[in-house]
Amino acid sequence: MQIQFVSKGIDVSPALRERIEGRVEDGTAKYFSRPGEAYVVAYKEGHGFKVDCSVHLPSGAFLQASGDGGDAYAAAEAAVQHLEKRLRRYKRRLKDHQADNKSVLPAEETPITVLRGAPRDHDWGDEDEDVIEDDGGAEGGSEPVIVAETVGELKTMTVGAAVLEMDLTDSHFLMFRNASTQALNVVYRRPDGHVGWIDPSRSVKDTANGAAR
Repeated sequence: MQIQFVSKGIDVSPALRERIEGRVEDGTAKYFSRPGEAYVVAYKEGHGFKVDCSVHLPSGAFLQASGDGGDAYAAAEAAVQHLEKRLRRYKRRLKDHQADNKSVLPAEETPITVLRGAPRDHDWGDEDEDVIEDDGGAEGGSEPVIVAETVGELKTMTVGAAVLEMDLTDSHFLMFRNASTQALNVVYRRPDGHVGWIDPSRSVKDTANGAAR
């Protein structure tokens, strides 16, 4: 399993990193035998530590989990336990969905880039503008820092299946190719709990008529 490990503001020894990566790999292997990819971030939060873990499964799905602890390994253990629950739930619902839908729709490869974000507890003020500008690419800083680049799957599916996939993976949004129109669509979770659907192929007039009906 390919694992991208990043530590922010803390020193992680090679031995500890190996233990954390091994725990993530073992936790994923319990439910999916095919190797996937994982992205793990360990950082200090308050008086403890936090570990965020994102797993890219061979099916194209992304699962995310976080954990807190008194040390980096304890935080990683908590993150993997949460991840295992989501993997177990995802596999169970995936089997149910596949049993109801025998036909397999195509998928295509698409590049996925992970950009380094600001620390969660950082308050960007005017005094930090120079830091933001200087913290970018190699030529002075306007470009964001690329942490990882992978290849994922852009699935062809119905809108209903896309919403189900988004819920199963606990994602904030999902891009897919609409099985009816072949256009790129996006479904996303709104702050009010409802699901938004972006379909550029649908005209404003068609959307208004559909809402009227």
